[in-house]
Amino acid sequence: FSLTNEKNDTAKNSVFIPPIIGGTVGALICVLAPLTQAGFNPARDFGPRIVAAMAGWGSKIAYQGWWVYVTGPIIGAIIGAYTAEKMLYSD
Repeated sequence: FSLTNEKNDTAKNSVFIPPIIGGTVGALICVLAPLTQAGFNPARDFGPRIVAAMAGWGSKIAYQGWWVYVTGPIIGAIIGAYTAEKMLYSD
């Protein structure tokens, strides 16, 4: 939200925004994938859990802690957007 906000001076030269976002996501995946499989996207985390449950791992193991990876990014996005709009770019 903060990179693409029109009040941000970086947004005026938008050629740098995609590499910054891609580099950030790539770095986070490199660091967090060994620990959490980098489940930033709820669909990327929940889909393999459904396949694991159908493959015989059982629903207790496959769905253990699923709500963290589904609700975490959603709540984090809402808090991040609110913080960027109200604190960083308030008038």
